[in-house]
Amino acid sequence: MMSVSISPGEVVGLVGDNGAGKSTLIKMVSGVYQPDGGEIYFAGKNVTFAGPREARDLGIETIYQDLALAENLDVGSNIFLGREIKTRYVGGMFQTLDRRKMRDESATVLKRLEIEVPSLTQQIRNLSGGQRQAVAIARSIYWNARLMIMDEPTAALGLASSVKC
Repeated sequence: MMSVSISPGEVVGLVGDNGAGKSTLIKMVSGVYQPDGGEIYFAGKNVTFAGPREARDLGIETIYQDLALAENLDVGSNIFLGREIKTRYVGGMFQTLDRRKMRDESATVLKRLEIEVPSLTQQIRNLSGGQRQAVAIARSIYWNARLMIMDEPTAALGLASSVKC
């Protein structure tokens, strides 16, 4: 049996052999998998998640090694992916994406984190691995992550960036 406790503001690294279950544990804490034993406590309460949305609603944000970014979308669209800001028209009958607001909010969080990208309108596929990872981190910060989990955080970086970590 395993027990892990993480306090606010604490940075914890989970290290183990390939196949040891690190990614599986992450997916259970983030609601992707349902544990078949044991318990998960978050903020002092025993929790179970029917899916990742329930974990995110509690403030658990996960950055997977593939970063879960949509390569064909711009920076702002990726920060709001799945939680897009919409403008409603005609009493709510019609709605459109509020791309300007999403771009403005994205610019604010990137500036606060001192993250620089060439352009907020640039497709994610045109950014470096480090810039992509920065966008994924900014997304978690924007949504007020109480627990940020990074699975293989150097996987998206080039060799030179990984060596610096």
